[in-house]
Amino acid sequence: MGWAMDGAGGDELYARLASHPHCDRAARALAVNMLDAAAGNEALDGIFKDAGRYVVALWALYAHVTGGLTLPRLKEICAASGLVSPGRARALLLYLRYLGYVESAARDQNRLARYTPTASFIVTWTAHLRAALGAVRLIEPAVDLVLRRLHEPAVLEAFSRFQGEELLAGAQNRLAMDSPYVRIFMNRHAGSQVIMLLATGAADGTFPPRDAIAFSTAGVAKRFRVSRIHIKRMLDQAEKENFLKRQRDGAVVLDESARATIRTMYVMQLAQLLSQAARTLRERPEMTQRETFQRLSERETAEVAAL
Repeated sequence: MGWAMDGAGGDELYARLASHPHCDRAARALAVNMLDAAAGNEALDGIFKDAGRYVVALWALYAHVTGGLTLPRLKEICAASGLVSPGRARALLLYLRYLGYVESAARDQNRLARYTPTASFIVTWTAHLRAALGAVRLIEPAVDLVLRRLHEPAVLEAFSRFQGEELLAGAQNRLAMDSPYVRIFMNRHAGSQVIMLLATGAADGTFPPRDAIAFSTAGVAKRFRVSRIHIKRMLDQAEKENFLKRQRDGAVVLDESARATIRTMYVMQLAQLLSQAARTLRERPEMTQRETFQRLSERETAEVAAL
């Protein structure tokens, strides 16, 4: 429960997490798990290609569990966040419909078209959240109490509500929105995935990598199904802004400022996931019954000792 982010407690939680001995291992696991999740699901891969698509998918579920998903409400959420232009809301909602992730439902009392998440979206989104929480378990094994019951509608609804609330509250503001990380990678197609690949590219498992990272423009373009020129332009701009350097063999070396930014981003994500899991447990105390936690502890003690 001590990981719950309540008001001003966010700074303390972030500092505590950033200094945790297993923080970098968990951050690397989070990036690896997200790459694997996208590779195994074409629709989810499409959502991961664009930061706007991802947060709107998150907010679609948040809106659904907090009063209903309509286009005007989605526009309001986008405007309040400052992360996505309200003008993109319609196109992104149509994209979710194209994926078969939301469908039309009955109109509400104001005759506004209402949308609901499909079973396909719920299954896929839950699986991706489980992959994310699987990485967070390296910090706090008790997260498993949420992870094991995330398939239950009430648990998923609570977790999704806290996700939306914390994102809208501005927990992401630790990362300057005009930084090269955001402008060059987060706001470009497949840019977030390129960052994930670079962040996990150390042969020795260091996070973020200090040494040169093997990088094939053609291979990365094929993997993420974008053009080679698109990847090259991202790297060109990143090198111009001293975010990274490329070697003659194509390998990439991250600047120290880039390493710090990437670590900040992943510590932030881990902190939010931990907080959301803690708040879900706090709201649903039946999930923390003594006998349940004892069974968890017996299995987890050995795992934590081995880290």
